[in-house]
Amino acid sequence: MMFLFAVGLGWFPAVGYVPLSEDVVANLRTFVIPAATLALGEWPGFMLILRSDAIEVLQQDYILLAKAKGLRDSRILFRHVLQLSSFTLLTVIGLTVTALISGALVIENIFALPGVGRLLVGAISSRDFMVVQGAVTVVAVGFVLINFAVDMLYAMLDPRVTR
Repeated sequence: MMFLFAVGLGWFPAVGYVPLSEDVVANLRTFVIPAATLALGEWPGFMLILRSDAIEVLQQDYILLAKAKGLRDSRILFRHVLQLSSFTLLTVIGLTVTALISGALVIENIFALPGVGRLLVGAISSRDFMVVQGAVTVVAVGFVLINFAVDMLYAMLDPRVTR
């Protein structure tokens, strides 16, 4: 992506960072390639999981009943199918976001972006173990909070799940 969009086409900068206070558009341009690098590999898997779960839910008897009652297809799709087929997707997204945090630590160094990843690599290089422990603790707390948020979203999607 860096070769195609930054070097070949010149649409985005290859590396570097522009602070948000200097220029909003330039700041966003510096994050397009790193964000796309992290996200584009995950979307096909998400869509495949959602599609297979939606097909399974669409074959249930209560969907046929909802159609027989005259509910609109959009209401059936968004209210019944999407809500029930999103449990597996939510689990996978929770696991993937934690993996993306780890990937972001690497991406920050590749694209020369300031962040916890560069801080961690610099602290490891200079043997500053207190900073390493702090950065690892911040990442670990992020993992715990993401898993907690996924559990709370389960309770929101299905009231039968006890809190």
